[in-house]
Amino acid sequence: MQSQILPSRAALVNRIELQFEYGQNLICLIGASGLGKSYLAESFITDKYPEFNKAFVKLSAHTKDSELTVQLLQHSFRSPLIDQTLSLSDNFISLHSESSSGPCLWVLDGARHLSDEMVAELQKLAKQTIEKVYILITAQSPMMVPQALDLHLEPLSLLESKALMKMFFSQLPVEEDPIFQAFLNESHGNPAVLLDWRSEEQQLAQPKPSKYAKAQWHLTLLTVLLALLMVAFVYKKEISELVPDKSGPPVVDTVLSSELVFTGKAANDVVAVPSVQEVASTGELDAINDEEQPLIVVNDIPEAVQSIGSGQRRVAAVLSALTEPLDEVSEEEGNLAEGTLEVNKSIEPLVLKDVETKRDIISSENIVSAEHSHLSLLAQADTNWAIQLLAVKDKVIADAFITKNTPRISHLEIYGTRRSEALWWIVVQSGFTTLESAKQAKAQLPSDILAGQPFFKKQTKIKQEITEFAR
Repeated sequence: MQSQILPSRAALVNRIELQFEYGQNLICLIGASGLGKSYLAESFITDKYPEFNKAFVKLSAHTKDSELTVQLLQHSFRSPLIDQTLSLSDNFISLHSESSSGPCLWVLDGARHLSDEMVAELQKLAKQTIEKVYILITAQSPMMVPQALDLHLEPLSLLESKALMKMFFSQLPVEEDPIFQAFLNESHGNPAVLLDWRSEEQQLAQPKPSKYAKAQWHLTLLTVLLALLMVAFVYKKEISELVPDKSGPPVVDTVLSSELVFTGKAANDVVAVPSVQEVASTGELDAINDEEQPLIVVNDIPEAVQSIGSGQRRVAAVLSALTEPLDEVSEEEGNLAEGTLEVNKSIEPLVLKDVETKRDIISSENIVSAEHSHLSLLAQADTNWAIQLLAVKDKVIADAFITKNTPRISHLEIYGTRRSEALWWIVVQSGFTTLESAKQAKAQLPSDILAGQPFFKKQTKIKQEITEFAR
């Protein structure tokens, strides 16, 4: 049995079985919609006649007579060869003559979808005597199947209605509850209505929250959400302004640009006479800068440029002497200061002229040398490694570095890239197929080069930086 069945329904199932035993082979179960005709028919075919060949067909408006014939015969015979030109009764008799089917029980749910021809075939099979065939049909009104015995399915009583609800609902209100009593009375014993019970129906109608209150809550939540988004946006903007951009490699000024060095004379010409404290602090800063300057950078600066720095410090010393009271300045110191200024003025034009001449010569070769180095580096495999030795903004210094260290270091290459909208020139030792070979080459570098802290760089990174230079 599929589920528990009420006593009145169980009695009707037994009555149907008894009518079949009395020789009534065609029975029509009559009941209004929702009384449980289909459930009772399923219970009957499940519990009764286990030795019969059974067929349960739920009819619909799209069910054809040929489809119904095939379904009934397939459930009655083993692998039947059905002739589509013959009727249901003729096919049944023909198949039975070939091999006996045994007793059959057919349940058809939905008599209103049966055609008159199919009803006639069912009546003919119910009357034949070659094999026992029991046919049960469900219908909503009587006399839908002529010559069939109509058995009516009555609504449930009040006690059975409560019993049915207890089968499907674990919590029910007390029987004295007026709402529950009204629901039972209005259901009129219809199981479909009883099973549509909702527990909230037993409660008195409570005022529902108005749409205006819901709209206020939604507006409040939306306002809070927008406020949080604005705070997050402002916070992110402030953080982005405070924290530097780390997307690119940090820019480290390893040397002063040549322009700043060469403009030292012009700055000295327009600066007013400083105080003793300012000159002293300037001397201390120069000493600190000399100590902190990387060795690789100091070695790369031409001697002429270094002489300019020492000359400027001598000028600062002379200026400090000039700020002292006239009665404390000796005539020898004044003569020394004047001589120093004259020497500095005589040296600076020569140095500037020499450096500018070199810059003009190198600038004309920048394009050719850069293209050659770029093509050489781009032609190497992406798996290669290189050692970065120098990164400066002035190509003159980079070329001087290569000229100086080419006898000591092999495979030196130079390429340009852009960092923070500035043009940089980078010197690398390339051509290493593995990282281990690059490490061995780094260990053999001169000590003054190692003082600049060279590091390894993959060939793919170098190609990416060259691409930035080409933009």
